[in-house]
Amino acid sequence: MEERTQTPLSLTSTKMNLGRAQTLNWLDQVITPQAEALARLSFFACLPHPLIPTAHDRLAGTGIAAGAQNCWHTGGAVTGEVSASLLAELGCRHVMLGHAERRRLFREDDDLIARKAASVAHEGMTPLVCVGEDSRVSAAEAAAHVTAQTHAALTRVPPQHPALVLYEPVWAIGSTQGAHPEHAATVLKALRAGVSRLNVRYLYGGAVTPGTYSALRTTAPWDGVALGRAAQDAGMLREVVAELLADAPEE
Repeated sequence: MEERTQTPLSLTSTKMNLGRAQTLNWLDQVITPQAEALARLSFFACLPHPLIPTAHDRLAGTGIAAGAQNCWHTGGAVTGEVSASLLAELGCRHVMLGHAERRRLFREDDDLIARKAASVAHEGMTPLVCVGEDSRVSAAEAAAHVTAQTHAALTRVPPQHPALVLYEPVWAIGSTQGAHPEHAATVLKALRAGVSRLNVRYLYGGAVTPGTYSALRTTAPWDGVALGRAAQDAGMLREVVAELLADAPEE
């Protein structure tokens, strides 16, 4: 197993699953009690736009950040959207882009995602680009598809700008079983070989539970994981955080 030189990363997205009161309760009861450990993982939570300022206030001083789940790539007369520049004003450091649900429900294509990623980078934030195959295909097919998605999404982002790529097989989202470690390893190796950028880190998402990261790390050097339901359960979150920190380099 490749020796770790950077501490793994972690994040979550609450989608539209939690209202304001539920979000604050989750931050207070699940996230803040583990803030010190989560901060070591540069943990951030992607939240619905109206909740970002409130979450920033609630998380002040914890080392944990609130990111956005989406943005628009321009300012001006685009009713109902939120610009990257406004998110930067609100203190966001990360913006999730190209999630499978947005590709499916809103027909977002690679060109639009690339424009959004460029806008996020222009505002000094880090684009978190979601990629993944729609259905269960061979590891080689998945790797080719995901590499093409990543190239397209980052084509307008300056080469030196930091970016995060979240490999999340669409068929694994919300399921109880994620990608087999060997399958995921094939995808990661293709990304590292095919995406010629030094300042990109690669994370896995999709049915992440305690033990998922450890299994993945036996086959490939992932930079971290994105959490779904595991971030909502204090016990599961504690176990996953312990796994990630156990893989951190000694300080």
